[in-house]
Amino acid sequence: MAVKNTACTPSAGISGTRGKGKIHLVWGLLWLLCPVSLGLVAYAKGHPDWVERAYSLSFFPKWSALLSSVSGRLPFSLAEVLLILFGAGVLYALIRYIIRLKKSPEERLRISGRFWMWAGALGSALLFLFVIGGGLNYYRYSFTEYSGLILRSQTAARLRDMTLELAGTTNILRTRVAEDENGVFILLKGAAGAAEEARLAYQCLTEENPQWEELLRRGGEVTPKRVFFSEAMSYMQIVGFYFPFTMEANVNVHTSPIDIPSAMCHELAHICGFMREDEANYIAWRACMASENDDLRYSGAVTALIYCLNALSGSSPEFHDQVMETVSESVRRDLEADSAYYRKYQTSFGTFSSAVNDVYLRMNDQAEGVQSYGRLVDLMLAQYERDGSLPAA
Repeated sequence: MAVKNTACTPSAGISGTRGKGKIHLVWGLLWLLCPVSLGLVAYAKGHPDWVERAYSLSFFPKWSALLSSVSGRLPFSLAEVLLILFGAGVLYALIRYIIRLKKSPEERLRISGRFWMWAGALGSALLFLFVIGGGLNYYRYSFTEYSGLILRSQTAARLRDMTLELAGTTNILRTRVAEDENGVFILLKGAAGAAEEARLAYQCLTEENPQWEELLRRGGEVTPKRVFFSEAMSYMQIVGFYFPFTMEANVNVHTSPIDIPSAMCHELAHICGFMREDEANYIAWRACMASENDDLRYSGAVTALIYCLNALSGSSPEFHDQVMETVSESVRRDLEADSAYYRKYQTSFGTFSSAVNDVYLRMNDQAEGVQSYGRLVDLMLAQYERDGSLPAA
């Protein structure tokens, strides 16, 4: 027995040393992903042509299709599940870390070192996956390079004229959709039907604009996912989110019905690789208006109308009032219902969530932060100037 014990002891020591060596190697490799990610972003900022050619039109579509081939088979949002598990895992790790520190005060340095090494390694891995999962698309060519739109300063009178036309189109589309007992718009096929129609809308958009087939094809291949805990998103003032780790377009389906189809098309624009919020809003509006479904067309039109009215309110309250006089009573009911919904969910947490989103946008070189959403109006004005009108009802 003594011989056997002697033989086993050095073997175990060697095995343990090798095991620790492998762990340290994994830590090192994962930590290296952080400088690699930051290096890619730094290079991308000065080389949009490389981003467009080598990443946005080459690597990203393949990576997106690979992840979607897994997440797309699931009838639920994999992103939602992963976020819940991640939150639970972080909470468990923190609690376990605190307990271990209390039980072994003499080993606090070692315990803390291991904890923060793993935390840093995980953070580095997530940053890398974010960068290759869409983060570099913030530095690609603007969609205006493909749309041919030229952004110019426009007068308030020009904005009023366009908004008047948009209001007329919205009024017409409102007569073609269903409403509830209170006279408020409802989705005829529900959120599930809207998700399928959003995917088809991108197919319609590329059929109308074949030159965009390579750019927007992915939007016609992915069906947006409904978030089970959607009401929680309302408290955060979030209508939808793109999850680069699973390539899913996730949408709050607890919100006002006028928001849902437009939000679905917005998140699909991110799936296509257009990360800037102003461009995603514009692409979503174009997709909605290209759809053969009246719910999507109305959602796209009324969402765009809200942005235009807000812009008019800031530049010329008089013109804003002139346009509002032309908005039908049924559209007004929908707008009031939408406002009333979000008034119920105005909390300090929602304000915090908006601030976090603002920081996120600025970190990704959207200098206007959450205000960049308003640039949809500028893009619409550019199209209005070029074509002489907006898409008809």
